Amino acid sequence: MNREAGGQQEFWETGGLYRKSDHPVVELFARQRVDYLAKRGLLGDVRSLLDVGAGSGFSSAYYPDSIRVVASDHAAGMLAGNPVRDRVRASATHLPFADGAFDVVGCWELLHHLDDPVAALRDMWRVARRRLIVFEPNRINPGHIVLGLTREEERKSLLFSPGHVRRLVRAATGRAVRPQRCGLLFPNVTPLALARLLVRLPYRVPLIAISQLVVVEKS
Repeated sequence: MNREAGGQQEFWETGGLYRKSDHPVVELFARQRVDYLAKRGLLGDVRSLLDVGAGSGFSSAYYPDSIRVVASDHAAGMLAGNPVRDRVRASATHLPFADGAFDVVGCWELLHHLDDPVAALRDMWRVARRRLIVFEPNRINPGHIVLGLTREEERKSLLFSPGHVRRLVRAATGRAVRPQRCGLLFPNVTPLALARLLVRLPYRVPLIAISQLVVVEKS
């Protein structure tokens, strides 16, 4: 169950079961998420962003053009399909960058794939100058329950309650956080017609949202 070693490596190298970053449902999903970050003022002061666990580009391709995005992933096979120019193959727990090298470090649905998420968060925190932005599954969403029970690579998502996320972030950064539940659209399985309806709904959703968002500020 380690994204970065062992039996799951072939799964990630071949791209898993994921849609490509230019799929219309993926675009709806990513733009809604990035727009929400922008409306919260989390991207306006950002000139550089490290996208950890970037894979084939869901979380890399739709940030504003004013931000230099560097995509990092341990799986060369997935990273090869990432459309951004700057790509670096690296472990999430040993990022090859200087302290404070990026205004923002972010990861989208990465931590539940790792054997040591605290170590990954700690290194992401190290290379972030201003803030850390983390999205993880909301374990009580019915869709995540199904995925967690039926797909080995998603099994650990069943651990990701708000309390679990808070404990991971506190252990890695020393900061107390309050996750926000958000989003209703599954980028890899939602049909396009349904996705167009779901993105019209409010992004902040209590209880059954698909994701948890955590923002950790350095200052």
